[in-house]
This record gives sequence, structure tokens and C-alpha cells, in this order.
Amino acid sequence: MPDSPQSDHPPATGIGRRAFAGAGLVAIAAAGMPATAAPARARRPKVEDRLAIEDLFTSYLWAFDCGDADAFATLFTAGAVVVGKGTRYAGRAAILEWFRMLIGLRDREGDDAWMHQAGQFRFVPADGGWIVFAYATHFNGNSQKGTRGVRSLGYFTCECRREAGEWKFHRFSISAWDRTAVPWKKPLPWAGG
Repeated sequence: MPDSPQSDHPPATGIGRRAFAGAGLVAIAAAGMPATAAPARARRPKVEDRLAIEDLFTSYLWAFDCGDADAFATLFTAGAVVVGKGTRYAGRAAILEWFRMLIGLRDREGDDAWMHQAGQFRFVPADGGWIVFAYATHFNGNSQKGTRGVRSLGYFTCECRREAGEWKFHRFSISAWDRTAVPWKKPLPWAGG
């Protein structure tokens, strides 16, 4: 028996409501997908993971800018690698030496304030975690010279993974700003080494 329209106008598609409802059931059944179909890798992190990773960046900024080596060391996995200005630092001990070198540089320059910001986060799926790209802005202040300004403009490239239930930096890099290509189209800073 043909569908009877409930108004004076037939459906624009020429398909009756029963056929349309049946097509909807087929779509719903297809969405369940058979067990043999491989699920697609999420293109975005879960909200709670995204917030935890952004908090990881925030903890990095506070630890760095306040010179807290103990807090800084906890932000990296046991096998972490940092690439800073082309130099590779592998493992927490080497990463802490890099941290101390930067704090020493701040002190030698006489700056009483180094403050960093991270923003405009972009997440790309990686094996076991996420590659995160973010703007990195570095401000400085020197009360003796009466100066305040932007010390550097760049971007972070970081691979974040869970370790002992917490998000940590597994691979970490800060690069100078380069407007020639978006960072995720470039080789990863730690690749090949």
C-alpha cells in the first residue's frame, strides 16, 4: 500500500516515509559496523586528554619561568628527548642540564623575568599519544635596564604520551618561527637521530 502524505504536498524526494524510515534503520545498523571493521584513529583527543595535555604545557611554563628544576623534571618521560636549537638532550639528567643552562643564561643576562606563553594548540595523532604543535612566545624583563619585551617568537613541537597514568613530554622541541610552511608539514625535529 503506498504511503499517504500527511499534507497536500508529497515528499520532495519522491520517497515515502516508510521507505525513508527503513533507510534510516539501515544507516543505524551500518553505524554499528561489524567486528571485522577496524575503527578509525581519533583525529581529536578526548576533551579530558586535551585539557590534561594543555595543563602539561602550563606546568612546563610555570616550572621554567620560576626556575623549579624538581617540577620541571617531572614533566618528561624516563626516555624523553629534547631538541633545543638543534642540540639533542636525551634522558631526564641531560634535560635538566639543558634547563640549568637556560636558567644560567637568564641570570647572566640580568633578566629578572622570563615568561613564556603557549597557545593555538594543534593535535595530530601519534603512536601511543599526540604530537602537539603550539605557538611559543618568550617575554623578558630587566628592571635594572628598565626594559620589557618579546625575547623570541617560535613554536613548540611535542610528542605527548601517558606514563604512570599522566601525560608527559616524550619528545620536545622549540623552534624559531618560520612562516614558510606549517610545522606539521615539516620533518619532526627529533627525526633521524
